Amino acid sequence: MEKIIKPCEVKKQINDKHIKFYDKILDILEFILDEYSRELIRADLEFLEMPKNSVAVLDFLVSSIGKIQKGQRLALGLDEDKFENIEPQINIVEGLSKEKI
Repeated sequence: MEKIIKPCEVKKQINDKHIKFYDKILDILEFILDEYSRELIRADLEFLEMPKNSVAVLDFLVSSIGKIQKGQRLALGLDEDKFENIEPQINIVEGLSKEKI
């Protein structure tokens, strides 16, 4: 007898794999960023003397982290949540005069 897999179960399995994948990539990027920052510190560069390729590497790392965050949020369904506005409602009364109070 063949087991029937429900689409919601498949979706959960795939999302779980994506989450693990993004977590692993984030760990790798954290390692790269840590090592790269140590290398920059050892190079003892002045901020204005920083090579353009160093700035490009940092930009790439930040961009990659943003993409991972977006993928994780999508896989976790965080952007699907509708947030309830819990701020108090402010009513504006027009024509109110200080003398009438």
